[in-house]
Amino acid sequence: MKKVLVAGGSGYIGRYAAKEFKERGYAVRLLVRNPEKIKTEGEHGEPRIHDLVDEIVTGDVTRPETLEGLCNGVDIVFSSLGMTRPDFMHSSFDIDYEGNRRILERALAAGVKKFIYISVFNAEKMMDISNIQAHEQFVEELRNSGIDYTVIRPTGYFSDMGQFITMVNSGFMVLVGDGDKRSNPIHGADLAKICVDAAESPEKEIDAGGPDIYSFREVAELAARVAGRVPVTVPIPLWIGDLLLVFARFINRDIADIIAFALSVSRIDSVAPQKGSRHLEDYFVALASKGSA
Repeated sequence: MKKVLVAGGSGYIGRYAAKEFKERGYAVRLLVRNPEKIKTEGEHGEPRIHDLVDEIVTGDVTRPETLEGLCNGVDIVFSSLGMTRPDFMHSSFDIDYEGNRRILERALAAGVKKFIYISVFNAEKMMDISNIQAHEQFVEELRNSGIDYTVIRPTGYFSDMGQFITMVNSGFMVLVGDGDKRSNPIHGADLAKICVDAAESPEKEIDAGGPDIYSFREVAELAARVAGRVPVTVPIPLWIGDLLLVFARFINRDIADIIAFALSVSRIDSVAPQKGSRHLEDYFVALASKGSA
């Protein structure tokens, strides 16, 4: 039986990947900072996996001493490790680049056969954003390491789109720019299947989006229809967003990255090859039902 290490195991994609690997017959070792988090369902509906995986390693990639022996006996490393919200103590380079580099070092020392990494679709168009730079700097390390690898590049996750239901419920819908740029976000379970398929695939780079393509304005309208509410639309012109970004860079680089990413995806289409079978409307219906329960 092959053994996989799932890094970022308590996150949205990490949980679904761990579940998919286990269901496909892999032994699963999970790296998490807080094992308590995986004892319950995630905030975006991702599965409870505490009792599903074979091993749980409590470690922190910013503390190398907690990673000793992490990859011993492992055949495949899967990493969706990355900063998802402002930390104020660590930068995206500390986590997305340096953290993954530390795992890669241990994978190479332990003779791991393959490393699967989640990066970002359209990264080459957003290289002015520091967390995208961090992702791609690690991708370059991976390419040059000599290990077999696959980089998965999703457009975005259903969990990201959940903010539209949150905004509808608040009574206000914020739209950056014209809201006409299109994307096809993907459900975590669908992306997990692609990631586990990659374990036996020769492909080095895989772009992946969900089955449905929407503009951001259409996503807002879908959220309002599903929730049965008509929020007040608050348009933010791109030039105002650019000004906010200037100020944010003086306050916190992680907040600035969030704003910069929102501005970037509001200027370009992010449509990747359509994969998976789960639909955003169904996800919104589940979120709306949970909110009204």
